[in-house]
Amino acid sequence: MLKEVPNNQHMNMSLRQVARRAGVSLGTVSNVINHPELVSPAKREAVLKVLKESDFIHGMPKFKSASVAFKTLGIMIPTLTNPFYVDMSNGFQAEAAATGYGVLICSMDEDKEMQEFYASLLLERNTAGVLVSPIDQRDKYLDKLAARDIPVVLHGPSQTARDMCSISGNHHRGGEMGVQHLYDLGHRSIAWVTLTDRFPQIVAREAGVVAAAERLGMQLKMVCIPKINAAQGESAVDKILELDTQPTAVFCANDYTAIGVICGLSARGIKTPDDISVLGYDGISSISSSILPLSTVSQPVEQLGRQAAKFLIEEITSSDNHTHKNIVFEPELIARATTARPRLRLV
Repeated sequence: MLKEVPNNQHMNMSLRQVARRAGVSLGTVSNVINHPELVSPAKREAVLKVLKESDFIHGMPKFKSASVAFKTLGIMIPTLTNPFYVDMSNGFQAEAAATGYGVLICSMDEDKEMQEFYASLLLERNTAGVLVSPIDQRDKYLDKLAARDIPVVLHGPSQTARDMCSISGNHHRGGEMGVQHLYDLGHRSIAWVTLTDRFPQIVAREAGVVAAAERLGMQLKMVCIPKINAAQGESAVDKILELDTQPTAVFCANDYTAIGVICGLSARGIKTPDDISVLGYDGISSISSSILPLSTVSQPVEQLGRQAAKFLIEEITSSDNHTHKNIVFEPELIARATTARPRLRLV
């Protein structure tokens, strides 16, 4: 999903729906928008017809020339259904707007194919700089942006030799902190709810979780889900309850999943934290004030977005003197209502 801010125009149809309706692949839709000369006339006409009918083109920003420089920044994020990325995008947008930049928000729906598509789209729109929260840092889309000298800030652990700025939380440390918190409460058997295909940030968190559990002699069980969201968190409860050793606490890879786990436990008559403690990760602002305030390993989410925008604008305005930087923000353990000392074990 592409969202332009502040004009607040929304597409009536997703790119994937355009492809399905036109009877072509997502790559063909991308080529029609970016490189129409590569598409056969019949397919090009079919895609353009759907784009016009869906008002897709009306929702796109209009440009006089590809050579014109625009004060627009892009942000590529895995999803907008996760409030973490909403909070980070808000911080990014606020900092950009304060300096006179508009923002194009590209939500990749946790799909690696969409990374390539949106990178090409931002290139064609002559975007001045891009914040990328990658699903995979190894994809060629980063090379495309670098080849055009478009400044890029990476969000996540610096696991690349690429010469660019990055912002990150100390995810390894955050994973350790979460396990230590549960250990200090008296828990000795915990479940870690994580992604099947892990983002770089999740990989780093998990490394911290595993290291702390081994150091403390805790029993750790992995529960993998295809996406880390509330619905998948709720569905993970059956997997948790089927473990051969019942954990007394669940540590989730993000807050959104933790809320789903709590709902799933409640639907089965299991109370949080009386029966099972639940710990999240991220510190999403909208969850801190919920009916059952969530214990979490918190990141300064909006600050991450603001710092990324600062890095981009600094590189755009002083490219000759710019030095690439990496800032790592330290996490904070916030104990609220969803974690407590273990009580009676479930049978």
